[in-house]
Amino acid sequence: MSKTIDAPAAPLGRRQPTRRRNKGFEETHALLIDTAIRLMSEKGTEALSLSEVAREAGVNRTTVYYHFESREALLTAVRAWSANQLAAAFAPSDTMENRTRFITRFVIEKPEVIALWTEEFLAPGRAGERYPHWEALVEGLRGEFSDDEDLDAEAFATFLLTWAMIGPRVYRNSVRPDLSLDETIERLTRTQIAMLRRIGVTPGR
Repeated sequence: MSKTIDAPAAPLGRRQPTRRRNKGFEETHALLIDTAIRLMSEKGTEALSLSEVAREAGVNRTTVYYHFESREALLTAVRAWSANQLAAAFAPSDTMENRTRFITRFVIEKPEVIALWTEEFLAPGRAGERYPHWEALVEGLRGEFSDDEDLDAEAFATFLLTWAMIGPRVYRNSVRPDLSLDETIERLTRTQIAMLRRIGVTPGR
C-alpha cells in the first residue's frame, strides 16, 4: 500500500456528511484511495471508474459510494492525497536530502497522480485555496530570504513546486533515460541540495 502522509479523510473543497468514523471506516477509505492511485498508474486517469475501484479493492459498490458520492469526489480525494505527499518535501520532519529523495521517487513512480494534481494547480485561482501547505511554504521561505530583497518567496515557492512536479520526470524520460531509478534520484537530490546551498537555503534542516 502506498505510503500516506496525513491523507485527509474527506476530499478538500467539498463538505461531506457527518459520519461516525472508526478504524474500519478509515482503513477502507485509505484502501479505496490507494486502489484508485494504483489503477490510475496502471491504466490512466480516464479509465478510472468507481465500479473498477470496488472490484479491485474487494468491496461492493455501495461501500464505495458511502465514501465517495461520485468519481469526481474520489479524484478530489486523490488530489488532496497527492498534495500531502508533495508537502512532505517541504516539511521539517526529516532531513532535506531524505525529503527530496522521497518526493522525487513519488513523482517518477506515480505520473498519473501528479498530472491530476498539476492540472488543478495550473488552473486559475489562488494556490493557497487548493494547496493547504502553500502559505506555510511561502512563510518559511520568507524567513530564509529576509536579507535579500531580490528573492521573492512566492515566486521561489512556485519554482520549487514546478521543479518537484515536473523536473524529475523530464530528467528521467528525456535527459538520462539510461540511468537506473535509484541513480536518477541520487543525482537529482545532490543537484537540488547544491542549488539550495548556493542561494543560502540551509539544506540540513
